[in-house]
Amino acid sequence: MRQRVSIVRIENCEIDKAVRDAVEMAGGLSNLVSRDSKVVVKPNLARLAPSGSGVVTDARVTEAVTKLMLDLNPASLVIAEGTAVGYDDGALSTEHVFDMSGTRAVAQMMGVPCVNLNIDKPVAVEVAQPRSMDRILVAKTILESDVVVSVPVLKTHIRTNATISLKNMYGVLPGAEKRAGHMLGINNSLIDLISVVRPSYTVIDGLVGMEGLWRSPEDARIMQLIVAGSDALATDLVGCALMGLDPGSVFYLSELTSRENEVRGLADIDVVGESIDAHAQRFRPAFDAFMERYGDVRVARGPFFCGGCVAELVTAIRYVHDAGYGERMKGLSIVVGAPEEFEVSGKVAVVGECSETYEGYGPMAPGCPPAEDDVVTALCEACDADPSLVLSLRDENRCSMWESTQDLIGR
Repeated sequence: MRQRVSIVRIENCEIDKAVRDAVEMAGGLSNLVSRDSKVVVKPNLARLAPSGSGVVTDARVTEAVTKLMLDLNPASLVIAEGTAVGYDDGALSTEHVFDMSGTRAVAQMMGVPCVNLNIDKPVAVEVAQPRSMDRILVAKTILESDVVVSVPVLKTHIRTNATISLKNMYGVLPGAEKRAGHMLGINNSLIDLISVVRPSYTVIDGLVGMEGLWRSPEDARIMQLIVAGSDALATDLVGCALMGLDPGSVFYLSELTSRENEVRGLADIDVVGESIDAHAQRFRPAFDAFMERYGDVRVARGPFFCGGCVAELVTAIRYVHDAGYGERMKGLSIVVGAPEEFEVSGKVAVVGECSETYEGYGPMAPGCPPAEDDVVTALCEACDADPSLVLSLRDENRCSMWESTQDLIGR
């Protein structure tokens, strides 16, 4: 099935016009939203950052999308988000993010409620073919809605390589369910989530994108674009192309495009309005920026290196180093993604099923994606470090961090 995705350039700061034009070019909303519809506008407010920074959805885009929905006179309309509940980096207050991002001010101006999904009533949903979660808790507001409009930002991501429309849905998991998804493997958990909850429509805030580790303003990329479409996977593929990212490096996108009745790539998408080539930039991957901190560690990457290994490598590298093994990590080579050529020497750890041809050259963490504990163990064995010490440190730090920030989930 072919899908249509529109790209509109914002002229003269007319964001409302750009959003309306993009939605119209992509086919409109008349067949999606009726007077009986319960509509949720879901921006990306995963960090405590101001509107316009590129870290969170620009409040002006949220405003334009919300106005467009109000014009269709739905039965109800809310703006909803559950901000980041950290896995290794603490939790945030959704209420504070509503304020700092300017989202609450926009909602109040239009008389639309802001719903904190982190404290919304959780409803258990069974997953038919689970990868990691056979039952997922989803915010009641989302499950009771008829239309969910995902309004993400164009951003790289430290654990999934890209976060656009589909990854934006991670916010519909209430509170600590986000941590559960991380503990079971964020990439597989995302696939399970997408199988039960998917955006009805997508409007991408492409005013300012974020590369690397989202340091503002140095990681900001000025784009001045709005991207819209009824198929979240198709819009995400266009978003990846605009960031210069291979969608094959994004585990959940690669998985979805391999399935029947899904778009396989850009060849299955009619891009209308502006062209991708006219606006594509090359965003710096978050993993590249992360590895700058560990310059003595070499990552030998092959063509199949994707977010599945990235997510677990980030944690493993960080905790092996922080456990006091920084000196022993010097000269370590990590083989991932099935590199075609790799000169084996010194300390070697092999990560991921696709690199199994290198099994025997060093300790290996199997699986696609590999388990976090197995990656930690493989790196430790290669560096002659104690994996039990590293895993104990990791668990102690997480427990302490979760306890100290637990109250923020409900604020």
